[in-house]
Amino acid sequence: MTARTVTTTASATRAAAPDSATVAVTALGEGGSAARARERARNRAATIRTAIEATAEVTIETVDHRVTNSAATFEPETDAAFRAVKEFHVRCEPEAVAAVVVESTDGGGGIDHVQFALTDATRAELQEKAMTAAVNRAHQKADRLAAAEGLAVGPAQTITAQPARPGSEPVDDAWESDPTVHSAPITVTERVEVAYELVAAGAAGRSADDSGKD
Repeated sequence: MTARTVTTTASATRAAAPDSATVAVTALGEGGSAARARERARNRAATIRTAIEATAEVTIETVDHRVTNSAATFEPETDAAFRAVKEFHVRCEPEAVAAVVVESTDGGGGIDHVQFALTDATRAELQEKAMTAAVNRAHQKADRLAAAEGLAVGPAQTITAQPARPGSEPVDDAWESDPTVHSAPITVTERVEVAYELVAAGAAGRSADDSGKD
């Protein structure tokens, strides 16, 4: 006889304050030639980087370096013949973001965006906690369904992780004008589907008691 089962789904969410941040900084340079524009952008970027590194512990990575010819642009943003843009990402702790923004803008740079995130270790910890809570919730739902049939929940037969929307990592453009803005908590959600064997009422408890005997 095939054992009766009950399948339930449940989800759980856990949240934590961001413990890492990325500030996208741009340095502009303009000139009558592409070489002159690149040089000015490079010099400005170097000045900004030096100021940031003197203020906070950061990791800086250049992600883009481009030059545009105003004559070839439909609506040029400058009267200069050429404009160079050097963009780099500054990774730091959230507490250092305000200082990075201030040093960048004081040095003549621009802030494209600020993105807050969780480190891999923190995200893994939240995922584990959310998964445990989701499984516990699935068991509670199964208990209620089983009780309605005069039965009890036995061992789990299968546990399957289901797709769940990941925690958001907000981008806060307000940093460009107001570096006192604080980042929001980031959430991690886990969803599971669990199939349990249904047993006679009291059988689950007896099995647990028997398992501890010699």
